[in-house]
Amino acid sequence: MHPSSQRVLTIQAPRQARLVDRPLARPGPGDVVIRSLYSTFKHGTEMMAYLGRTPFASRVFDSTLRLFETAPAQAAFYPRPMGSMVVGVVDWAGDDAGGLRAGEQVFAYAPIADVHVLPVGSVKRLGDLTPEQALCIDPASFALGGVLDGAVAQKETVLVTGLGAIGLFAIQYCVARGAEVVAASSFEERRRLAQSFGASEVYDTRSGSDLARAIKQRSGGVDAAIECSGSLETLTMAMRTARQCGRIVCVGFYGAGNLNLGEEFFHNRLTLLASLPALSWNNPVRGTPPLYAKDLQEMVARDFAAGTITPAGILNPTLSFCDAEHAVMLIADEPQRVVKVLLRHD
Repeated sequence: MHPSSQRVLTIQAPRQARLVDRPLARPGPGDVVIRSLYSTFKHGTEMMAYLGRTPFASRVFDSTLRLFETAPAQAAFYPRPMGSMVVGVVDWAGDDAGGLRAGEQVFAYAPIADVHVLPVGSVKRLGDLTPEQALCIDPASFALGGVLDGAVAQKETVLVTGLGAIGLFAIQYCVARGAEVVAASSFEERRRLAQSFGASEVYDTRSGSDLARAIKQRSGGVDAAIECSGSLETLTMAMRTARQCGRIVCVGFYGAGNLNLGEEFFHNRLTLLASLPALSWNNPVRGTPPLYAKDLQEMVARDFAAGTITPAGILNPTLSFCDAEHAVMLIADEPQRVVKVLLRHD
């Protein structure tokens, strides 16, 4: 008998995340029913929604014109489910489910919930991937997109800021391309991970020193910066750190605020690049041929298998699904205690 409801983590309103029960669609012949084993969050975009800082709370994005416009009165943003990826086991598969069978382990983009009904086209077999690798395909694909957008080359010096999962994978990809990596974070554990992944210099942004001045006095500035924090203050610091004609790649998701483009950006002739290779926004990575999110995800899976990148230490801490509400508050209010939260479904 198929489940009739799911327990799903939902943002009810800003700063109100709750596990709630909601009806579950009856599966069809092209669907699979998945019982969750592990789930993860998007720490950047989802925290913007949780904190009420996302532009989508008051604006809608016209996907045809690719413009943000005022949302119609009936277009409520909340409530909305939270979650990025899930690893689970097939509980039931329809007759047209592509050969998937009950008992197989799979992964997919899906909200944080105990059970899912998903179309078979959105589900992939776990295969030789570990659950940790599968759950990190999303942040690693954003990191790869940022490195490709920034055209990071061998022997270049690259600053990586915002050392969450995306930033830590960006360090690994830059090192794999033969670049020298300078990393910066206010969080000790993330600085330690950055060093373990090959960053040659790691700075504490809360030390009180002028990081940009120190780097420019030593080397003249970085060739490129990959900014993953979503903080306009950190973006400003990254621009100050770049050499003349340097590249700044914005992987983080920024909220409203002020950015001064009349100082280093203008006078050092910097290039400011937005990098968003998400499936839902259909943006290609710059270059020929254009690579889209699906291409990057396939590349990341191969890189995990080859050992080019690793999720070791990034999924931390591990909490129970029943602690999901606490996990959201932990990410928002005590980021020094987390890198990327993993939820285990007991």
